[in-house]
Amino acid sequence: MKAEVLLITSIYPPQVGGPAIFTSRFKDWLVEHRISARVISYGLGDKDNDKIIDFVSLKQNRLIAFIKFIYVVKKYSDKSTLILSNGAFLETYLACFLTRRKYVTKIPGDQVWEFSVNRGWTSNNIEEFQDEKLNLVQRILRIFLNLAYKNSKLIIVPSQQLANLAEKWGVAKPKIELIYNCVDPSKFQNLKIDKKDYDIITVCRLVPWKGLEELVTCAIELNLRLVIVGDGPLLDDLRNLAQKYQASIKFLGSINNEEVQDILNSSRIFVLNSSYEATSYALIEAKMCGLPVIAKKSDGSTTLIQDSIDGFVVEPNTVKNLKYCINKLILNEEIMHNFGLDARKDALKRFNQEISFPKILNVMRKTVEA
Repeated sequence: MKAEVLLITSIYPPQVGGPAIFTSRFKDWLVEHRISARVISYGLGDKDNDKIIDFVSLKQNRLIAFIKFIYVVKKYSDKSTLILSNGAFLETYLACFLTRRKYVTKIPGDQVWEFSVNRGWTSNNIEEFQDEKLNLVQRILRIFLNLAYKNSKLIIVPSQQLANLAEKWGVAKPKIELIYNCVDPSKFQNLKIDKKDYDIITVCRLVPWKGLEELVTCAIELNLRLVIVGDGPLLDDLRNLAQKYQASIKFLGSINNEEVQDILNSSRIFVLNSSYEATSYALIEAKMCGLPVIAKKSDGSTTLIQDSIDGFVVEPNTVKNLKYCINKLILNEEIMHNFGLDARKDALKRFNQEISFPKILNVMRKTVEA
């Protein structure tokens, strides 16, 4: 059965990552507002009781899965369907090209850069990577992604940095729409818990560019209680580092939204030491819960944090500065309290899904009608 809105993604819960978070929450919002929706995602044999979610299994041959994905997109859409791709970009492009359907793309980041970092092909940050000489696999991936982006009727980006990168990749400026990532303020609240179990909390994938080793080092040197929420390839290395110094560091792995809210409210400061973020869901969730926030300077984090008003922005590659900012907050309860109040106020104003989700739906409708 065709739906009014078709959401396409490469990952979906229980998988973790920004596209999974966005697609899941946007789907729920659409259903709550009585707008028919369907989700198509890749999965590893995942099953969901929600009948409007279709997983294409990656346990089969990848080419077969790729072709099947294109077929499923075609099956559940027609020319009036509002199609939003937040992943599986080439599959979306091919399905829509073959059936002459319009689609909108939401870019979460530079997939070529992330692909390269995860394989150890580059140590450059996202900006430096744009001028790097690419190998054959990187060039092919860039060509296919750019093809999908350029043929999209509209590109939604969560940060100005990604808007600039999209232009560099060949997307026409009038086709780029900046809409920040957002969260539901009713699901992330300040619960006013007096007893705090942790001094510092971070919520992220455990991957190289998140700067987790630096954060663990700061917690060790300041003798603070750190809780890390998330999973990823660096988990064992970080556990070994914490064990080596007998540090008070707890690893919770991936947990659900309700648990994240509780852990945030049981913590004093949120730190995101990532070298690249668009507009981090975790950072927005922390602000919505009324936590003072600290993040490494990058376009997305600089957009989210009002420096010295609701948190601190730290210069990159400076453990000393990160340690100084953490200590400054820990030693001053009044600053922590005031930063937290302003964090919640700003999150409600700029990163509220009741403001951003209608914007996304409206631009999708205008695109199909055009």
